[in-house]
Amino acid sequence: MGSDSHRPLADYSANIWEDPLTSFSKSDHGNDTFKEKHATLKAVVKESFMSSEANPIEHIKFIDALCRLGVSYHFERDIVEQLDKLFDCPDFNKTIRQDGCDLYTVGILFQVFRQFGFKLSADVFEKFTDKNGKFKGHLVADANGMLSLYESAQWSTHGEDIIDEALRFSRAHLEEISSRSSPHLAVRIKNALKHPYHKGISRIETRQYISYYQEEESCDPTILEFAKIDFNLLQILHCEELSWVARWYHEMEIESKITYTRHRITEAYLWSLGAYFEPQYSQARVTLAIALILFTALDDTYDAYGTVEELELFTDAMEKWLSAAPNGIPDSMKYIYHALVNFYDKLEEELENEGMSGCGFHLKKSLQTATNGFMKEAKWLKRDYIATFDEYKENAILTSAYYALIAVTFVRMTDVAKLDAFEWLSSHPKIRVASEMICRFTDDISSYDFEHKREHVATGIDCYMNQFGVSKEIAVEEIGNIVSDAWKDLNQELMRPHAFPFPLLMRVFNLSRVIDVFYRYQDSYTHPEYLKAHIVSLLVESIPI
Repeated sequence: MGSDSHRPLADYSANIWEDPLTSFSKSDHGNDTFKEKHATLKAVVKESFMSSEANPIEHIKFIDALCRLGVSYHFERDIVEQLDKLFDCPDFNKTIRQDGCDLYTVGILFQVFRQFGFKLSADVFEKFTDKNGKFKGHLVADANGMLSLYESAQWSTHGEDIIDEALRFSRAHLEEISSRSSPHLAVRIKNALKHPYHKGISRIETRQYISYYQEEESCDPTILEFAKIDFNLLQILHCEELSWVARWYHEMEIESKITYTRHRITEAYLWSLGAYFEPQYSQARVTLAIALILFTALDDTYDAYGTVEELELFTDAMEKWLSAAPNGIPDSMKYIYHALVNFYDKLEEELENEGMSGCGFHLKKSLQTATNGFMKEAKWLKRDYIATFDEYKENAILTSAYYALIAVTFVRMTDVAKLDAFEWLSSHPKIRVASEMICRFTDDISSYDFEHKREHVATGIDCYMNQFGVSKEIAVEEIGNIVSDAWKDLNQELMRPHAFPFPLLMRVFNLSRVIDVFYRYQDSYTHPEYLKAHIVSLLVESIPI
């Protein structure tokens, strides 16, 4: 049972939150008054929304505001009905393509339709290009239009050259445009360049947008107040959920039982909040946050603790789904083994009781898939083997553990996630593979330097450099292109007609967005100080009404 001196231990950052049970306790003071006010404002906003139908362009701008302010979930069915109607309306499609419809407006229409799965054609941007297919230079003077174009371009799918050009053109000019924009627009542009709305965690985007929106001339004070109260009411619920997760964590004594892992209660909860923030998913968020804490311990067991001999015993037991952990492994590894098996057995039992027989089998399979991927990497490390990039890529889909994570997000969505949804997910659908690619390779790029400070298996960048004899910079660029292509696949899979219910596809999409926020610039899950400001804005500070 190898001593700790022979273990590939990592020097992980400490937990930066004292105790989520006390750090995030929320007062319910005035809650009932806010709930009454919220109900009244919701009725007024709904009325304004329905009456804006008379002008289709303004109606879609209204939908955009509702989405960005984080309250569109209240009116989702109506929004989809309206968009469905307009999408097939010849007069409306003609209006978009006329000269009177400016860049800012076309950009918003494009984003809103695609956001709800309606693939509005990229040719709506043709009127803004010259005969060579380049965007006209005078557009640079329109700051809002350029930002709208940039955010639209995030929705590109394969073969849309005009959208690729839109991204290149807008990105090249936005930094300079922000320097001559009003303060709140400059901040908005800066944040969009860092994480576009399309790739952001929706709660973070909402919190930021509320501060922009109240500075806008077109700000509707009723919608603004509704959005602020809605945000604060949800924040109370989210803090309660975090305290449930923290209570489970303390009862499980994870900090003392699994000392080598990253202790990330709050960050794991933020991850689950990124997957779904709406009130109906309350139980789902708690389940997912607990799963993420267990997955973190599992990942660190393979990556930064277990010896190959111990990991082989662990993987074999997991593959056979033994009720008792195998002998020959340390107590800490036995503890995480039991915690995982009990967690999955309990989920399976709950699903069986709800008439969802067979779903538990697929859930367990998704976890076993991840452990098999981790095991392969552990063997590569032991042999000092640098895989070919293709070998690495094939295994990387498993080690992202995103199949297992997506499967857990389905567990509490029993209205739409039946056995066929778990079977579909197990069949490697394109949207799942795209999300796994985004997860693994975005993480590889950002965590490269940290991983090289210790004994660690060759990353995707190392494998690419080794196979193709190129520099780190070229390898990073090529892997970045793989990530961009995966986003295009993901965007395409969100377009109608859908293979499976839209809420399930949205879980995969939202989990990919979490990766962009957590990993695009650094591994913020391993180095949680980078997430601190987001956590404070979402879970500590309420919005002044």
